[in-house]
Amino acid sequence: MTLAQARTMASRLVAMPRSSAAERSASEAIADVAESVSPVVEPGENGWAWIDLSGLSRFYESEDAIASELASRVSRIGMEAAVGIAANREIAYLAACCGGIRVIPVRREREFVDWLPLDALNLAAREGGGEELAITLARWGLKRLGDLARLDPDALGSRLGRRGIELVRLARGESPRPLHPRRRAEVFTEAVELEYGIETLEPLAFVMRAILDRLAERLEMRGLIAGDLILTLGLVDHRISTRRVVIAAPTNDVRAILTLVNLSLESAPPDAAVDSIRIEISPRAPRPAQADMFLPPAPAPDKLETTIARLAALCGPENVGMLQADNSHRPEAVRLDAFKPEPPCAATSRNGSAGNITRLVIRAIRPAMEVEVMRNRGAPEFVRGPNLGARVISIAGPWRRDGEWWRNGDGISPQAARFCRDYYELELDDGCVYRAFRDPHSDKWFVDGVYD
Repeated sequence: MTLAQARTMASRLVAMPRSSAAERSASEAIADVAESVSPVVEPGENGWAWIDLSGLSRFYESEDAIASELASRVSRIGMEAAVGIAANREIAYLAACCGGIRVIPVRREREFVDWLPLDALNLAAREGGGEELAITLARWGLKRLGDLARLDPDALGSRLGRRGIELVRLARGESPRPLHPRRRAEVFTEAVELEYGIETLEPLAFVMRAILDRLAERLEMRGLIAGDLILTLGLVDHRISTRRVVIAAPTNDVRAILTLVNLSLESAPPDAAVDSIRIEISPRAPRPAQADMFLPPAPAPDKLETTIARLAALCGPENVGMLQADNSHRPEAVRLDAFKPEPPCAATSRNGSAGNITRLVIRAIRPAMEVEVMRNRGAPEFVRGPNLGARVISIAGPWRRDGEWWRNGDGISPQAARFCRDYYELELDDGCVYRAFRDPHSDKWFVDGVYD
């Protein structure tokens, strides 16, 4: 009936448009569940999947246990499954059409199909003149598959062609059609089309949480973890907004992944309301990590990545990272790289055993602090500067460091390109050891580090 006729009979009827994206995501999820049990899977239309159960008896007690496990895994991704197990794919399909869980024993297929009505074949929906074939069989007075199985295949084939012979073989449980397995999925996709546009991030995150839950379940059943994801948002003005969310530490923690997605959306919100969401995740193989017995525990990689993403959203991606020494002769030359610290390692002695070694560490002062140095016969005697004023009690140096005179061809004047410094290490009577240098061109002194 039409929608208007239906609403006259049910005033509270809610009409929802058919979502091809949601149906496609559901079919892919069903195929992933099947592949988590057996490596030989052939996906079909409308959410069907055929599985080869050969060799699974080593892992499951019986075929009923396999069917129960499949139904349980489908329920984990938010759907209900009908499972049919038989010696060939067509009988298994008919068994699943009956609903629930149904296992047809070998060589008892004829007993099962005898009582099934011809409507179970759904001939009208099949291509190649299926509707005309259904009308013809009804005119002949055939109502059940058992009636069809008792006919002569050659006689039926002379009237209905190849399709008639296939129907008789099906009714007798003799369908020889093999499985055609699919290739393993390289990406995991979930999509949803919304009834109305969402403008704020909070309800958008609520919808994405359900999508990520289903994706995490699919990945976990396949023994994989989530890597980088691509978020595609369909806007109400028919534009598409696509962004890539990098997950440096692959994980199946939905909360951590959702936090990274939210931070990406907060830093660059969509230009209009969102009416469709599509998430693609590149899977990664899990790598077990072994903790060290003699080193402090490091933060969890997923929590560390979430913290870095929060800092990047607050300060900007260009201001978050790890300082590394630049390829330059200047001691203060540094660059900002992505935060990927090396794993800590215990200090070892020359013979390879761990030793109690106290290392002298310098705390750099950036930029270098200009100070006033009083000298006696050229040697520093007193240092005075901001929050600093003490007598020199011990001196090491000077060591001259100069370079970068070869950069004259870069459009830089020779005086600005070249640097020349005389470095000293000064122990003052305030109890600290400082690293200082003198610029011979300007005769100015600077302190650029203090030893801890």
